[in-house]
Amino acid sequence: MNKANTSAVDYRAAGYCLFRDVLDSEEVRGVNAELDNLVRDMPDTMVVYKDGQNQEVPARPEYLTEPHASNNAWLELCRHPRILDAVEAVLGPDLILIMSHVISKRPGDGLPVAWHQDNTYWHSVQGTDVGTVWLALDDADLANGCMQVIPSTHEGYPEMDKVSTGENDLLGLTVEVTPDMAAAAIPLEMRAGSLSIHDSYVLHGSEPNTSNRRRAAYTMRYANARTVTVDTQEHWVPVYLVRGERGGSDSDYVDLRPGRPLPECVV
Repeated sequence: MNKANTSAVDYRAAGYCLFRDVLDSEEVRGVNAELDNLVRDMPDTMVVYKDGQNQEVPARPEYLTEPHASNNAWLELCRHPRILDAVEAVLGPDLILIMSHVISKRPGDGLPVAWHQDNTYWHSVQGTDVGTVWLALDDADLANGCMQVIPSTHEGYPEMDKVSTGENDLLGLTVEVTPDMAAAAIPLEMRAGSLSIHDSYVLHGSEPNTSNRRRAAYTMRYANARTVTVDTQEHWVPVYLVRGERGGSDSDYVDLRPGRPLPECVV
Protein backbone atom coordinates (compact mmCIF):
# COMPACT_ATOMS: atom_id res chain seq x y z
CA MET A 1 0.00 0.00 0.00
CA ASN A 2 2.85 2.41 0.66
CA LYS A 3 3.43 3.40 -2.98
CA ALA A 4 -0.14 4.77 -3.12
CA ASN A 5 0.42 7.13 -0.17
CA THR A 6 0.20 10.33 -2.18
CA SER A 7 -0.94 13.62 -0.70
CA ALA A 8 -2.77 16.69 -1.95
CA VAL A 9 0.50 18.30 -3.06
CA ASP A 10 1.02 15.42 -5.52
CA TYR A 11 -2.41 15.78 -7.12
CA ARG A 12 -1.38 18.18 -9.87
CA ALA A 13 1.57 16.06 -10.97
CA ALA A 14 0.24 12.54 -10.45
CA GLY A 15 -3.45 13.18 -11.14
CA TYR A 16 -4.60 11.56 -7.90
CA CYS A 17 -4.13 11.58 -4.14
CA LEU A 18 -5.34 9.69 -1.06
CA PHE A 19 -6.85 10.77 2.24
CA ARG A 20 -6.90 8.05 4.87
CA ASP A 21 -9.72 7.43 7.39
CA VAL A 22 -11.89 10.42 6.49
CA LEU A 23 -15.05 8.79 7.84
CA ASP A 24 -15.11 6.89 11.13
CA SER A 25 -16.50 3.38 11.51
CA GLU A 26 -19.91 4.56 12.70
CA GLU A 27 -20.27 6.87 9.71
CA VAL A 28 -19.27 4.06 7.36
CA ARG A 29 -21.89 1.78 8.90
CA GLY A 30 -24.53 4.46 8.33
CA VAL A 31 -23.61 4.84 4.66
CA ASN A 32 -23.62 1.09 4.19
CA ALA A 33 -27.11 0.89 5.67
CA GLU A 34 -28.21 3.38 2.99
CA LEU A 35 -26.46 1.27 0.36
CA ASP A 36 -28.33 -1.82 1.58
CA ASN A 37 -31.57 0.11 1.03
CA LEU A 38 -30.53 1.10 -2.49
CA VAL A 39 -29.72 -2.48 -3.43
CA ARG A 40 -32.92 -3.78 -1.84
CA ASP A 41 -35.02 -1.32 -3.82
CA MET A 42 -33.33 -1.87 -7.20
CA PRO A 43 -35.79 -2.41 -10.07
CA ASP A 44 -35.47 -5.45 -12.30
CA THR A 45 -33.90 -3.41 -15.09
CA MET A 46 -32.06 -0.10 -15.37
CA VAL A 47 -31.34 2.29 -18.24
CA VAL A 48 -27.59 2.93 -18.26
CA TYR A 49 -25.06 4.51 -20.60
CA LYS A 50 -23.10 1.61 -22.03
CA ASP A 51 -21.33 0.93 -25.33
CA GLY A 52 -21.82 4.59 -26.23
CA GLN A 53 -25.60 4.68 -25.86
CA ASN A 54 -28.40 4.40 -23.33
CA GLN A 55 -29.45 0.79 -22.88
CA GLU A 56 -31.92 -1.08 -20.72
CA VAL A 57 -29.99 -3.78 -18.88
CA PRO A 58 -30.61 -6.14 -15.94
CA ALA A 59 -30.17 -4.19 -12.72
CA ARG A 60 -26.84 -4.51 -10.95
CA PRO A 61 -25.42 -2.68 -7.92
CA GLU A 62 -22.63 -1.26 -10.13
CA TYR A 63 -25.25 0.92 -11.84
CA LEU A 64 -26.59 2.92 -8.88
CA THR A 65 -26.15 6.35 -10.42
CA GLU A 66 -27.04 9.73 -8.90
CA PRO A 67 -28.49 8.59 -5.54
CA HIS A 68 -27.95 12.13 -4.20
CA ALA A 69 -30.58 13.46 -6.60
CA SER A 70 -33.38 11.48 -4.95
CA ASN A 71 -32.24 10.77 -1.40
CA ASN A 72 -31.10 13.34 1.14
CA ALA A 73 -28.88 10.88 3.01
CA TRP A 74 -26.57 10.70 -0.02
CA LEU A 75 -26.85 14.42 -0.68
CA GLU A 76 -25.85 15.18 2.91
CA LEU A 77 -22.85 12.88 2.52
CA CYS A 78 -21.79 14.88 -0.54
CA ARG A 79 -21.42 17.99 1.63
CA HIS A 80 -19.78 16.22 4.57
CA PRO A 81 -17.24 18.76 5.91
CA ARG A 82 -14.30 16.37 6.04
CA ILE A 83 -14.95 15.20 2.49
CA LEU A 84 -15.18 18.81 1.32
CA ASP A 85 -11.97 19.65 3.20
CA ALA A 86 -10.20 16.99 1.12
CA VAL A 87 -11.71 18.27 -2.12
CA GLU A 88 -10.83 21.86 -1.26
CA ALA A 89 -7.20 20.82 -0.76
CA VAL A 90 -6.97 19.91 -4.46
CA LEU A 91 -9.63 21.99 -6.23
CA GLY A 92 -9.77 25.16 -4.15
CA PRO A 93 -12.37 26.72 -1.84
CA ASP A 94 -15.22 27.27 -4.33
CA LEU A 95 -16.86 23.93 -5.06
CA ILE A 96 -19.82 22.55 -6.97
CA LEU A 97 -21.14 18.99 -6.84
CA ILE A 98 -22.01 17.84 -10.34
CA MET A 99 -22.92 14.13 -10.03
CA SER A 100 -22.40 10.91 -8.07
CA HIS A 101 -22.44 7.13 -8.54
CA VAL A 102 -22.41 4.11 -6.25
CA ILE A 103 -20.36 1.26 -7.72
CA SER A 104 -20.87 -1.86 -5.64
CA LYS A 105 -19.15 -5.02 -6.87
CA ARG A 106 -20.75 -8.16 -5.50
CA PRO A 107 -18.53 -11.00 -4.27
CA GLY A 108 -17.55 -13.33 -7.05
CA ASP A 109 -19.04 -11.50 -10.04
CA GLY A 110 -18.32 -7.78 -9.66
CA LEU A 111 -17.89 -6.18 -13.07
CA PRO A 112 -14.53 -4.80 -14.20
CA VAL A 113 -14.20 -1.17 -15.26
CA ALA A 114 -11.96 -0.78 -18.32
CA TRP A 115 -9.38 1.99 -18.62
CA HIS A 116 -11.16 5.29 -19.19
CA GLN A 117 -11.26 9.03 -18.50
CA ASP A 118 -14.22 10.62 -16.72
CA ASN A 119 -14.50 14.06 -18.28
CA THR A 120 -15.00 12.85 -21.86
CA TYR A 121 -18.39 11.41 -20.87
CA TRP A 122 -19.67 14.74 -19.49
CA HIS A 123 -20.48 17.01 -22.43
CA SER A 124 -22.41 19.44 -20.25
CA VAL A 125 -19.27 20.18 -18.19
CA GLN A 126 -16.80 22.76 -19.50
CA GLY A 127 -13.43 23.08 -17.78
CA THR A 128 -10.61 20.95 -16.45
CA ASP A 129 -10.63 21.63 -12.69
CA VAL A 130 -12.84 18.60 -12.04
CA GLY A 131 -12.10 15.74 -9.66
CA THR A 132 -13.77 12.52 -8.60
CA VAL A 133 -13.86 11.46 -4.96
CA TRP A 134 -13.75 7.68 -4.63
CA LEU A 135 -14.98 6.91 -1.10
CA ALA A 136 -14.34 3.33 0.02
CA LEU A 137 -17.38 1.78 1.70
CA ASP A 138 -15.53 -1.54 2.07
CA ASP A 139 -11.86 -2.31 2.48
CA ALA A 140 -10.57 -2.19 -1.10
CA ASP A 141 -7.56 -4.07 -2.43
CA LEU A 142 -6.41 -5.85 -5.57
CA ALA A 143 -8.19 -9.04 -4.56
CA ASN A 144 -11.66 -7.49 -4.62
CA GLY A 145 -11.12 -5.12 -7.55
CA CYS A 146 -9.88 -1.82 -6.13
CA MET A 147 -9.49 1.14 -8.46
CA GLN A 148 -6.17 1.61 -10.23
CA VAL A 149 -4.79 4.78 -11.82
CA ILE A 150 -2.07 5.40 -14.38
CA PRO A 151 -0.23 8.41 -12.92
CA SER A 152 0.22 11.64 -14.87
CA THR A 153 -1.90 10.54 -17.85
CA HIS A 154 -3.99 13.70 -17.36
CA GLU A 155 -1.11 15.93 -18.44
CA GLY A 156 -2.27 18.26 -21.22
CA TYR A 157 -5.85 17.07 -20.69
CA PRO A 158 -5.95 14.76 -23.73
CA GLU A 159 -9.38 13.58 -24.88
CA MET A 160 -8.72 9.99 -25.88
CA ASP A 161 -10.89 8.13 -28.38
CA LYS A 162 -13.20 5.48 -26.95
CA VAL A 163 -13.35 1.97 -28.42
CA SER A 164 -15.63 -0.93 -27.59
CA THR A 165 -14.33 -3.47 -25.09
CA GLY A 166 -16.47 -6.24 -26.52
CA GLU A 167 -16.72 -7.55 -22.98
CA ASN A 168 -19.17 -7.65 -20.08
CA ASP A 169 -17.91 -4.68 -18.11
CA LEU A 170 -19.33 -1.55 -16.54
CA LEU A 171 -18.94 0.89 -19.45
CA GLY A 172 -18.55 -1.28 -22.55
CA LEU A 173 -15.95 1.25 -23.73
CA THR A 174 -12.26 1.80 -23.14
CA VAL A 175 -9.28 3.74 -24.49
CA GLU A 176 -6.08 2.40 -25.95
CA VAL A 177 -3.45 1.82 -23.26
CA THR A 178 0.04 0.58 -24.06
CA PRO A 179 1.61 -2.27 -22.05
CA ASP A 180 4.07 0.19 -20.52
CA MET A 181 1.23 2.45 -19.40
CA ALA A 182 -0.67 -0.47 -17.88
CA ALA A 183 2.49 -1.62 -16.09
CA ALA A 184 2.75 1.81 -14.43
CA ALA A 185 -0.72 1.54 -12.88
CA ILE A 186 -1.01 2.12 -9.13
CA PRO A 187 -3.62 0.18 -7.11
CA LEU A 188 -5.40 2.46 -4.65
CA GLU A 189 -5.78 0.06 -1.75
CA MET A 190 -7.48 1.56 1.28
CA ARG A 191 -9.65 0.89 4.29
CA ALA A 192 -13.36 1.65 4.38
CA GLY A 193 -13.85 5.33 5.20
CA SER A 194 -10.76 6.43 3.27
CA LEU A 195 -10.97 8.17 -0.07
CA SER A 196 -9.00 9.02 -3.15
CA ILE A 197 -9.47 11.96 -5.47
CA HIS A 198 -8.52 11.66 -9.12
CA ASP A 199 -8.41 14.19 -11.93
CA SER A 200 -11.23 13.77 -14.44
CA TYR A 201 -8.71 13.19 -17.25
CA VAL A 202 -6.39 10.69 -15.56
CA LEU A 203 -6.71 7.10 -16.82
CA HIS A 204 -8.20 4.70 -14.29
CA GLY A 205 -10.09 1.42 -14.08
CA SER A 206 -10.46 -1.72 -12.02
CA GLU A 207 -10.41 -5.51 -12.32
CA PRO A 208 -13.44 -7.72 -11.63
CA ASN A 209 -14.20 -8.73 -8.07
CA THR A 210 -13.56 -12.46 -7.95
CA SER A 211 -13.09 -12.55 -4.17
CA ASN A 212 -15.61 -13.58 -1.53
CA ARG A 213 -15.88 -9.96 -0.31
CA ARG A 214 -17.98 -7.08 -1.63
CA ARG A 215 -16.19 -3.99 -2.94
CA ALA A 216 -18.39 -0.92 -2.74
CA ALA A 217 -17.46 2.71 -3.30
CA TYR A 218 -19.30 6.01 -3.66
CA THR A 219 -17.95 8.36 -6.30
CA MET A 220 -18.75 12.07 -5.96
CA ARG A 221 -17.79 14.47 -8.74
CA TYR A 222 -16.79 18.01 -7.80
CA ALA A 223 -15.50 21.01 -9.73
CA ASN A 224 -13.98 24.42 -9.10
CA ALA A 225 -16.99 26.75 -9.24
CA ARG A 226 -14.91 29.64 -10.65
CA THR A 227 -13.14 27.83 -13.49
CA VAL A 228 -15.70 25.18 -14.50
CA THR A 229 -19.20 25.75 -15.83
CA VAL A 230 -22.03 23.27 -16.19
CA ASP A 231 -24.87 23.73 -18.68
CA THR A 232 -27.75 23.05 -16.30
CA GLN A 233 -30.21 22.78 -19.19
CA GLU A 234 -28.23 19.90 -20.68
CA HIS A 235 -27.07 18.33 -17.41
CA TRP A 236 -29.20 15.43 -16.17
CA VAL A 237 -29.21 16.25 -12.42
CA PRO A 238 -29.14 19.48 -10.40
CA VAL A 239 -25.77 21.12 -9.78
CA TYR A 240 -25.13 22.11 -6.15
CA LEU A 241 -22.88 24.85 -4.78
CA VAL A 242 -21.46 23.12 -1.69
CA ARG A 243 -18.67 25.46 -0.54
CA GLY A 244 -17.41 28.98 -1.20
CA GLU A 245 -18.74 31.16 -3.99
CA ARG A 246 -20.10 30.42 -7.43
CA GLY A 247 -18.08 33.15 -9.14
CA GLY A 248 -19.60 34.11 -12.48
CA SER A 249 -21.12 30.69 -13.03
CA ASP A 250 -24.65 29.55 -13.66
CA SER A 251 -27.31 31.04 -11.38
CA ASP A 252 -29.27 27.79 -11.59
CA TYR A 253 -26.86 26.05 -9.22
CA VAL A 254 -28.65 24.99 -6.03
CA ASP A 255 -27.14 26.61 -2.92
CA LEU A 256 -26.28 23.71 -0.59
CA ARG A 257 -23.47 25.33 1.38
CA PRO A 258 -23.19 24.55 5.11
CA GLY A 259 -26.27 25.66 7.03
CA ARG A 260 -28.53 25.68 3.99
CA PRO A 261 -31.52 23.31 4.23
CA LEU A 262 -31.66 20.23 2.08
CA PRO A 263 -34.26 20.31 -0.70
CA GLU A 264 -37.73 19.48 0.57
CA CYS A 265 -38.62 17.56 -2.56
CA VAL A 266 -35.96 14.94 -1.90
CA VAL A 267 -36.85 12.09 0.45
